[in-house]
Amino acid sequence: MPEGKKLTGYPSVDKPWEKYYKDIEKRDLFLGTTPYQGLLKNNSDYPHEIAIEYFGARISFSSLIKRIDDTAKALKEYHVERGDFVTICATTTPEVIYLFYAISKIGAIANVISPFYSPEELIARINECESRLIVIVDQFLPKFESEFEKSKGKTIVVLPMMNSSPLRFLPRYNKNPLLGNQVMWNRFIKAGSIITDVAIDGYEPLKPQAMVYSSGTTGASKGILLSVDSFQKLINAYGNSGFDTSRRQTVYQNIPPWHSTGLSLGINFPLSYGVKVCIDPRFDHDVFVNNVLKFKPKYILTNTSMYQGFTFKKAARKLKNKSLSFLKYPVEGGEPLTEKDIINIETVFKEHGSSARLLNGYGECECGATVTTDITGHKFSNSASGIPLPGITTVGIFDDEYNELGYGVRGNILVHTEIGMLEYYKNPEATAEFFYTDKNGTRWSQTGDIGFLNEDGSLVVLGRKNDYSVIGGKSFYNFDVENAILSSDTVKLCEVQTHPASEEQLVAHIIWSDEAITTIKQNVEKQYKMLRELQKIVLVETGLEQAVPHYFCIREVFPSAHSGKRDINYIKHNIDGIIEVFSS
Repeated sequence: MPEGKKLTGYPSVDKPWEKYYKDIEKRDLFLGTTPYQGLLKNNSDYPHEIAIEYFGARISFSSLIKRIDDTAKALKEYHVERGDFVTICATTTPEVIYLFYAISKIGAIANVISPFYSPEELIARINECESRLIVIVDQFLPKFESEFEKSKGKTIVVLPMMNSSPLRFLPRYNKNPLLGNQVMWNRFIKAGSIITDVAIDGYEPLKPQAMVYSSGTTGASKGILLSVDSFQKLINAYGNSGFDTSRRQTVYQNIPPWHSTGLSLGINFPLSYGVKVCIDPRFDHDVFVNNVLKFKPKYILTNTSMYQGFTFKKAARKLKNKSLSFLKYPVEGGEPLTEKDIINIETVFKEHGSSARLLNGYGECECGATVTTDITGHKFSNSASGIPLPGITTVGIFDDEYNELGYGVRGNILVHTEIGMLEYYKNPEATAEFFYTDKNGTRWSQTGDIGFLNEDGSLVVLGRKNDYSVIGGKSFYNFDVENAILSSDTVKLCEVQTHPASEEQLVAHIIWSDEAITTIKQNVEKQYKMLRELQKIVLVETGLEQAVPHYFCIREVFPSAHSGKRDINYIKHNIDGIIEVFSS
């Protein structure tokens, strides 16, 4: 909190997080720019520096800018105009990066869709925004080809996954002949060569830049329309948050572009600052560890579970006599980690010469990808997800009547941010429900999450507001039961849901810790003893007999949905090998 400012006890007024930013030199490199303008502004004087590394290909900033411009010409040749939506259904490849910035250059809007949607869902989203040009990676094409064949007035650009790599000479994944409305990427680019130049579309506040989609966990997924400010004010704030954003560094990232984090922090943030982006879209623990040792990145941006690969036995062999001293900013998110996991991962870092700690954050696409971030100059508790971004975001905790709550009191997490979405596309009812305007005219985003703010301004996110059960007339949050179970050293991960056949029965889906698995293998009967111990912990922590699960489903992994989050629907309805345990 600024010196001399009187405490009110309300975090959104006190803003205690500001004290951590007051000594940081403020720079406003990207305010008033579009992503294309920002990239050009900060990198044109460094043509020979490497911007992208992708499966052996090394692409300089001069090549990057030229290929962006060539892509913009191709878009123009295919009659894409300012305000049009261009659909991208692809994992992160160099061409997706060219597309993102070329779309920005001409003032169009990137419509980024996950390939895990059904063909019908994909076409519905394409038609909703009247997108006439669709770019899809060849590996995803067979799934959607029958729907594309029926689509009238659309051009399908087929992008080979390895088009920019030395591996591009491998056989094309989709070997079927192209349909009449399909064109290969390189032919698409060549078509634009007849255009001499494309004018740069200028910055306008709140101009639409990209659309991503909600996970659909609370109903049909919704288009989340983000502005140029969602991207440029975000990366500008990160530059003022204490992170080292100097040139000639390396980030290794594999967050897909259909998450706003992948577009904002995985692509636009590093490239705008002149940081080399190393890309590998594979989510595999062995690949991840190998690539960290290969690229030697200062930054890593990936989902939480990838870091657990450092603690596996295979990783220990790979890391033998190897240094991780280059690693400074390993950033994670998307899934919970236990205190034990964090300690184990950071211990591996330390044993191999790195003082890096796992940096956590909190955000959602509707709030422009980032709400809070862990900063480099101060250690918050492992349960916290950092503090609000400087200058653009305020967080408050409110009860159901929108009364602000004090420090340490749990309630609804509301966010006032300058980088949030413009709207749920063509969905005014859902948009109005998401935003709340207070008596002072301040517009808040209602995240749907429950949490609290510590006195240092750090945010603790407990879980989703709709993640609750009502058993025996008692209502409680499932995440409270999960946290109680996770307090045991025997459990690595936990998901609590009601039984698919009875809303009056609770099922705890758990993944045992390695030590617990070893114990159970030696004596299987000890599993029941450990489960009863978990029941006792839940009773003590919650004080509710109704919150004690009597059913357990032991799992090796939790499956992921197309959003990248846990597939809660699958977990809840697939309970093979369920164990019934009566508490003693």
